[in-house]
Formats: sequence, structure tokens, C-alpha cells
Amino acid sequence: MPEIQALALAASILGLAAATQGFFGFGFGIIAMTGLTFSGDVVHAAGVVNVTGIVLTSSLVLRLRSGVLWPVMARVAPALLLGVLVGVLALSSLDRAVLVRILGVTVVAIAAWNLVSPRLQHTESRVQDVAAGLLAGLLGGAFNTGGPPLVAHLYRRGEAPESLKATVQALFLIIGLSRLPIAASQGLMSAPVWRDALLAVPFVVAGSYLGLALARRLPPERFRTAGWIGLGALGAALLATG
Repeated sequence: MPEIQALALAASILGLAAATQGFFGFGFGIIAMTGLTFSGDVVHAAGVVNVTGIVLTSSLVLRLRSGVLWPVMARVAPALLLGVLVGVLALSSLDRAVLVRILGVTVVAIAAWNLVSPRLQHTESRVQDVAAGLLAGLLGGAFNTGGPPLVAHLYRRGEAPESLKATVQALFLIIGLSRLPIAASQGLMSAPVWRDALLAVPFVVAGSYLGLALARRLPPERFRTAGWIGLGALGAALLATG
């Protein structure tokens, strides 16, 4: 019975995290990791979040595929993959706590700036796209916290909210898929990880659909405001857990 209760609690946490990502377009990783590590092993939690995150982003990309900004993907994805590779191989030896706190302060500052000065970016910038992808890959590869740079960069664009959300999910999917074989090669994807992840899949998919449905009730301006508030909360969470 205690094991069943633990599985039910984990599935509920993952469902809530998925609903958050369905609504904002981000937040699954930090909420899921924070919730699961309170009652379990960090390595086990990371594996479960990796697998369920792939399912989550795949389902969101499938639902929003018509809005994916493919030219942006073409510029960001190669830098993202390079960043993941370098992050896994080189940056994991650095002090995670210090870097995550720096990231948290930066994210809060970016969110506050965008709330005060909500001007949208209507011009293409290859340099900014590549820089955001590289930084997100570095952080995602080393510390599994690659979302903030992508959100901070892409959510300032003038496209429809669902296009921005779809593009971010596609990039998150690349991070998740590129991390999975590395984790498996290091023996981190045990049978209990796969079992717990697969049991949580229905909750993750249902949560993502609920978040999407709620977000569609917001006009674009309010969605962006909510997004920056959510990003600021994510930065504060990084500061608290770093």
C-alpha cells in the first residue's frame, strides 16, 4: 500500500507539472524534480522526469505542430545539440549550486524587465537564436535546466502564443531525446524508472491537455504577461533549490 500511495503521489505531481507546461509552455522539469525529490532518490526522479518529459513535449508538439516556427528551429537546434554535448561532457564538473543561483537571478531579472518593458521583437536575429540555443543546451546538458534561456528569448517574439509554445516544446523534445541515450549508457535508466514513468504517462498527457485548454482562454497580451510572471516564479524556484 505505501508503494501504491507513493506512485499515486508521483503521478499527481507529474500531472500538475504537465498542466503547468501546457499552460505556460515551460515549468515541467523544475516542478516535477522538486516534487519528486522530496520523497525519492534524485537519480530515479531525473530518469522519470526525462522519460515523462519526452512524452509531454511529444504530445504538445503533436497538438501544436502547425504552429512550429521551423526557420527558428533550424537556427536554434544545431547550437542546442552542441550545447547539450558540451554540457554533459564538460560542465557537469562545475558547481551546480552556484550556476543555478546565477541562472535564477538572471531569469528573475529578465522576467521583471519584460513585465516593465513588454516590447515585442519583430526582427530575426541569427546571433541571438544561436546564443539562446547554445546556452540552453549547456544548461540542459549539465544541469537539466535548459528552459529559461529559450523562453526568455523566444517569448519576446511577435508570433502567436501557440506558435511560440510549439517551438519551445520542439526544442525541449530535442534536449530530452539527446539526454536519454547518455543517461542510459551510464546505467541511470533502471527498470523501476521506466515502470514509474510509464505509469505516470496518462496523468502527464491529461495534464498537458488541461493546461492547453486553460491557456487558450487568455488573449495574447495576457498570455505573455502570465508567461513572464511564470518565468519569474521559475527563477525564484531555481534560487530556492540551487
